Amino acid sequence: MSMAAEGPDIFVSLACRLAYTWCVSRFLKSHLQGKSSEARGFAGFLFGGHAVMAIFLENRMIPHILYAICSHVLFIGLALAMFGEERGKKLLAAVILETMTGLIWNFGESFFCCASLIFIHIATGSGQATFLGTWAERGIVLLTYAGGITAVNLLSRLFSPVFSDKRKSWYFFMAVPLACIILLTDLINWGASNGIMVQDWGKYGLYENQLFSHGAMCLYTGLAMAAAGFFVFGMDKIDREEKAREQVCRQVAYYQMLEDQYSQMERLRHDLKNHLIALESLVQNRQWEQAGAYLKDMAKAGKLEAGDEATGSLVLDALLSYKRRQATEKGIRWQCDARLPEDFPVKDTDLCIIAGNILDNAVEACERLQEKKWEDRFIQIYMGTVKKCFFLEVRNSTDIADSFNTEKSRKKDPQNHGLGLANIKAAAANYNGVVHMEAEGGVFTISVLLPLYHNQAIYDRKESI
Repeated sequence: MSMAAEGPDIFVSLACRLAYTWCVSRFLKSHLQGKSSEARGFAGFLFGGHAVMAIFLENRMIPHILYAICSHVLFIGLALAMFGEERGKKLLAAVILETMTGLIWNFGESFFCCASLIFIHIATGSGQATFLGTWAERGIVLLTYAGGITAVNLLSRLFSPVFSDKRKSWYFFMAVPLACIILLTDLINWGASNGIMVQDWGKYGLYENQLFSHGAMCLYTGLAMAAAGFFVFGMDKIDREEKAREQVCRQVAYYQMLEDQYSQMERLRHDLKNHLIALESLVQNRQWEQAGAYLKDMAKAGKLEAGDEATGSLVLDALLSYKRRQATEKGIRWQCDARLPEDFPVKDTDLCIIAGNILDNAVEACERLQEKKWEDRFIQIYMGTVKKCFFLEVRNSTDIADSFNTEKSRKKDPQNHGLGLANIKAAAANYNGVVHMEAEGGVFTISVLLPLYHNQAIYDRKESI
């Protein structure tokens, strides 16, 4: 959008640019988890860059498309340089902002121009040529900027899922089509700046041609905004559904692994009588080494180790045993105090979803700390009954800040909550349970509280439905 830098237009231009800069810096700070200093630096350089471009490019008969491309390069380059997130996410955030503001501004400018032309034409009479005056143009500029800034602020929350829990390649894949929309819009604006975009071959007057031109721009930008919105949010939904399917398949495979381990334990129990006879014979003959070796073979056959947890659930025992071996192999200190209450109403599948996802996150967090030479990496587990409720708490070492927002999913974050956390909450909600998380002093804590004594009745009602 071009504004003459004379008289009141200077104030209008400065006010609009300041508001726009403040708006986009907040958007980037929010979705890129940026620092306040990064947002201020970005805003300062962006405002200064636009001022330099206005002085050296806008008033020197530079083609509109070249000025627009320089503006895009400035914006995207500053976003990549000033913020500390991964490059693909920064690129997508900048491209989304440029696409959103460009389309909204073009739509708003054309819409308000059409409305103003119609109003002036009606007020002055249909027989006269209709032009927009200076004050009308200033008002359109203010309304257009205000509409764009308001839209960015209102839509900012909707973009939160787009920037969370995604692969690096996904961000680049999303940025390319949006960048094409930006370039196409610049080409259309360039064509409009070189004459009326829709020609009538002498059939209509200047007033009608202006309406056709602005109306065509409204139609294009409206369709482009719809296409961009469907593309961004549609691809985000597809990605999340794919990850949800992967999570379900992972849970099924994991549960099958637990069933296999349970079957091995059952086979060991089935042959326990014969094993005891063999051990008794070895002990009576004082063959201590052979007896010890025999016991080790039995433990290996049943995948049992010293310190195995006995919670009261064979499936949960197998899960904790598997996770303990996994942690021990990675040099993670493991501490577990787990007991299930009698007549525990929670299904094994839901219990494995809750405990399995929590322990997956804890092991991954500690594993990532190994790259940073973290000395004490630990996982502490407590399961038990607290005031007629089942209480599960897992604490693990972490390097995330105390101010970390546990309600947000950040893929690069050591806890990697995302879909795992959603599954934990969904499973807990089946029993009217609650989930609480906090990070403090290098320790991440997640707690799950499930009411016990009325859960079975609730579950039975759901099953009957």
